[in-house]
Amino acid sequence: MAYLEYTEPNVCIGENLTTDEAGQLLLQPHSVPRPVVDVRAAAAGDGTVYSTTALPGKLLIDRQISHRNDTPLEQQMFLRVTRASRSLITSNPNAIQFRDRWTYAVDAEPELPNPTGYFNGKSGAALDVGTNSVAEPNPGVLWYWSPTNSIDEWLDPLEPGQQIRVWYRCYVWTPDPWSDNANKNNPVHDARANWARLQLWLYPQVGELIR
Repeated sequence: MAYLEYTEPNVCIGENLTTDEAGQLLLQPHSVPRPVVDVRAAAAGDGTVYSTTALPGKLLIDRQISHRNDTPLEQQMFLRVTRASRSLITSNPNAIQFRDRWTYAVDAEPELPNPTGYFNGKSGAALDVGTNSVAEPNPGVLWYWSPTNSIDEWLDPLEPGQQIRVWYRCYVWTPDPWSDNANKNNPVHDARANWARLQLWLYPQVGELIR
């Protein structure tokens, strides 16, 4: 009786695939969009506002995040910045403004995010209802509130082994001219940025090698 020889086949699969112990085909974790960083950076210094007329202003939030691509494929990076609801109180005739900015770099330190010139976002409030006959600001206080909002940005692709660093900062600024006797010598000024949520997502790319 003749016996036939059998050879166990070897099957090549792409970098986005793998197998379990039983040889069943599975997706690699990096083959689907996935969050890799998710942090909430609380504001330090929320509360009473004093004259800060020099840009960039008073620093409220300062946070850096990073991630290294530990996959065998290039990964597209996606950044989402969520700003908490923010509130301001300003008195006649003053103005208060939030400004924020973020920068990023691959395998390097990102540039200091200074929103003096270029910025990613700003919001603020101002009130001017004039003065009385002796040049005192008339009574007046303005309450301002902005809702939670998110903004997204696609970043540079990240090669295997590369590390991306993102640096976020938020400031509060009081533009000139600033009146110390606002609201007829009863000034009320307050600014609350609360927090910012920073999220990094990786999006998979098509593989180039077969193993």
